[in-house]
Amino acid sequence: MAKGSLKLHDLYIVVADANAFQSTLVHGMLRGFGANNVLEVRNSIAVLQALSQRRVDILLCDAKLPVDGGFALTRTIRCDKESQNRIMPIFIMASDTREVTVNAARDAGANMVIAKPMSPSALYDRLSWVALRPRQYVDTETYFGPDRRFKIEGYPNGVGRRRTDSNVEVAEEAGPSLEQDDIDSLFKAAREGRD
Repeated sequence: MAKGSLKLHDLYIVVADANAFQSTLVHGMLRGFGANNVLEVRNSIAVLQALSQRRVDILLCDAKLPVDGGFALTRTIRCDKESQNRIMPIFIMASDTREVTVNAARDAGANMVIAKPMSPSALYDRLSWVALRPRQYVDTETYFGPDRRFKIEGYPNGVGRRRTDSNVEVAEEAGPSLEQDDIDSLFKAAREGRD
């Protein structure tokens, strides 16, 4: 995607980070992408206050945002059935991007995790991903947020758990399978840049 095709000009974006330097960097990147309505806040109380006053289009929130952290804030936003901001995209910014952190953000209802420190291209790519590949929102007793499945690689036993899941038919094996030596040589050729 060409830079500049993401339209942030009229969107209201909140950057929530206790670190003023980091927040200013993200703000500058967003302005570079054309955003002109960016609010910087330093804690979750200020985020909730901003959300109560107006519709927010995007929230970029530090995972360790004071008072209770970005995951708790995300859950609070997603659980408020009366909020006009319940389905806004929420990006968690985290310096720790191990699987446990990404899973915690996902399970809280965040749309995406962005690694800190971030580059302008990484931020742009994540914003574009969410804007151009929106996921349905799932509402259950224990979770509200974007569908946690990015891609479907098949359901257990070929049957999905949701009403919208369709049965997956697996074709019969057609022809002989590759031997392990053949597979290894294909990967070796790819690593060495050969056809």
